[in-house]
Amino acid sequence: MGADRLDHTSEWLARHGEGLVSHLRAVAKLAREFAPESLAEAAELVGLVHDLGKATPFFQQRLNNPHFADPAANHAYISALFGAWVAQQRGMDALAVFLAVARHHGPLRTPAALLPDPEDIDPPDFSTIDRQGLRRVLRALCRQIPEVAKSWPSLCEKLALPDPTPFLQGEIWDILRELCEEAWRLKVHALPTLHDPQARRRYWEINLLFSALIDADKKLAAQYQNPERVRLPRDLVVRYLATTSSRASPLQGQRRVLFETVARQVSLRPLTDLFPALLTLTAPTGAGKTLAVLHAALTIRARVEEECGWSPRIIYALPFINLIEQTASVIRNVLVTGGFDPDDVLIEHHHLAPLVRRGASHTAAQAANQDQFEEDLDVDEALLLAESWDAEIVLTTFVQVFHTLVGYQNRALKKLHTLVSGSILILDEVQALDAHYWPLLRALLADLPEWNVTVILMTATQPRLVESGAALELVDPPLTDYPSRVVLQPIAPQTIPELAEAIAGIRDRSQLIVVNSIRVSLELYRALERYSFPYLYYLSTNITPRDRRRRLAEIQKLLMAREPVVLVSTQVVEAGIDVDFQVGWREWGPLESLLQVAGRINRNAEQSRAFLRVIPLQEGQGERVYGRILLEAARSHLPEAMSDLELIQRLDGYFQTIEQRISQAHAEALLMAVASLDYDRPNVDCRKSGASVPLSCFRLIEELPALSIVVEQDDHATAAIKKLLNALGLEHPHERRLAVRQAFHELEYYTITPLLQRAVGNLPPPLLHGREELRLITCEQLESFYDDKTGFKWDLSQFV
Repeated sequence: MGADRLDHTSEWLARHGEGLVSHLRAVAKLAREFAPESLAEAAELVGLVHDLGKATPFFQQRLNNPHFADPAANHAYISALFGAWVAQQRGMDALAVFLAVARHHGPLRTPAALLPDPEDIDPPDFSTIDRQGLRRVLRALCRQIPEVAKSWPSLCEKLALPDPTPFLQGEIWDILRELCEEAWRLKVHALPTLHDPQARRRYWEINLLFSALIDADKKLAAQYQNPERVRLPRDLVVRYLATTSSRASPLQGQRRVLFETVARQVSLRPLTDLFPALLTLTAPTGAGKTLAVLHAALTIRARVEEECGWSPRIIYALPFINLIEQTASVIRNVLVTGGFDPDDVLIEHHHLAPLVRRGASHTAAQAANQDQFEEDLDVDEALLLAESWDAEIVLTTFVQVFHTLVGYQNRALKKLHTLVSGSILILDEVQALDAHYWPLLRALLADLPEWNVTVILMTATQPRLVESGAALELVDPPLTDYPSRVVLQPIAPQTIPELAEAIAGIRDRSQLIVVNSIRVSLELYRALERYSFPYLYYLSTNITPRDRRRRLAEIQKLLMAREPVVLVSTQVVEAGIDVDFQVGWREWGPLESLLQVAGRINRNAEQSRAFLRVIPLQEGQGERVYGRILLEAARSHLPEAMSDLELIQRLDGYFQTIEQRISQAHAEALLMAVASLDYDRPNVDCRKSGASVPLSCFRLIEELPALSIVVEQDDHATAAIKKLLNALGLEHPHERRLAVRQAFHELEYYTITPLLQRAVGNLPPPLLHGREELRLITCEQLESFYDDKTGFKWDLSQFV
């Protein structure tokens, strides 16, 4: 198809079967709807220009031949330069428009990584540029300009964009030079204070433009229909509580006081105090925080509906996937009691390892040579990578939330506009956030009310994530006369056999033992097997969610019957798990972790006093897991036995000690990256101390390489595997996307993700041919790879 046939706007295609003009108009309209009001015009502009570069014979040839690799077939860069030129004329942020359009098929990158040095703008050869990928892109501009000079005038007229003639006759190089100069200033000039919100505002604006554009583009390409909004009554939790009867407990009165205190605050305070705002909800474990915060969120949402005429979404985030299972069950029960189908209201969004390599996000260096890959990335695949938060209540993980807030990746930023279009963000168990990142997270959370978000930080042990006096506490006045339930008692160092013997000496009581690593937990469990306990259980991420859920249900039933259950666990039991043991043992860890385990001992205050013994295990791996500073701070603030309430009073001093002693250089470097728009660039060592780092170095959880392994444990797993294989064979993209999503959701129940170093000694075969990152243990292979009691089999002797 030659250029002579494509002078008319009706013949240019955005993709097979879709005209370019109609596509650009549709994306612009939807992007404008997605963006905050202050960015609506800029969002419409990026939608109108993002694919203009497709109006060349080069791109149209690629549509017919996906292997056509001419750099002139890439469309984003010339579209981005034109968008920046229009933005400048209209008084908008030209660099913001350039970045959003230039990177709409990939991750955001640092401006200086996308643009040449100003003195290197020397068309047509750009011979002084040593970055090969960038040089190819710039040289391609010189071949694209005469072609778009034929197509763009009529296109721009139809799209109500300015006449592109001045741009194409030379001003393209002027705007390129101005963008280069700004990128250079961002790179080398000193910036305002790290903690100045205005220094971060441009970052939010660029990310929101990018989010609105890519979500609009992908949803239209996938023919995605946003679901109808659902109105949720504010009294859903009250109705639920009226229909349930809980086990009699000395804490029932305290739970009622907590609920009534929070309800009074969110009902009587001016809405301006509650939305948008920073709020905290601080109460001991077992006090009923989950239902109280859900009621608070529903009440604030209903008041916004009544007083402002629109409905904020409720986004409920937890630190670990296993906690989502229990919280989802509570929320579903509340919704069902209120007459709602949970599937119409609630989505759960977390990572199961979809069909993408772990750690396979493309670095800036790789992307320089993969322009065609990024521009041709199947939108269907991209939608598999990140669900839209298009529900009234979203249950997700801290990783999903904070990798959206500290964002550069396409799939993470896709949902940012949903978060800031008005939401109530509940961060449950915030004590689990890494103290190294507190300065960064504190600054970004403080920004969110400026973008129409209420943040509720909820925990029994509130860390220093908000400045003093910046947040409103919902439990005000605080609970009084709350009973002291547990004494935390440091004891002498022990070996695993010695600890097993001590546990065996208390056979008539239920006992919870929490250690810091899977290796130690397995060794302790095997040591305890020798003592023939009537009810010995094991919990960790080494077993499937199916087994964890079933096992936890069995344990809860036995505990209710006062049976002497012994549970060996890793930290998966520390937060959000409703169990009540009589005796506890905890390997040394941070104070907040010790207190979380204490909240699982004598939880319902049925004993006058219980004990949690804190053990230095000789085989322990606490410093590897938590670092020396956290453990030393914990020991210094718990030098002798003290009650849970006494220890809670010491938390402020403990958190101050941590913040004074722990290195926050990495967090401050990332704050600098936010202010300087340093998203992603090549040749960066993220581990180098004191170095300037881009946002691509942010990892909320430092994860070692891992594999996802599906365990075919029952007929439901077999059916889910078949469903996935059938889904991948569907031809229609929309049907395939929905079917694959559903199959992965079902497989999640049977999936474990052991570290690669654990799995490599006993590696099951791939589930899909040619996809090494997703493995399968078939039902015939269970004996070789999976133990019913302890989960995945790996050789302990290989690992530290």
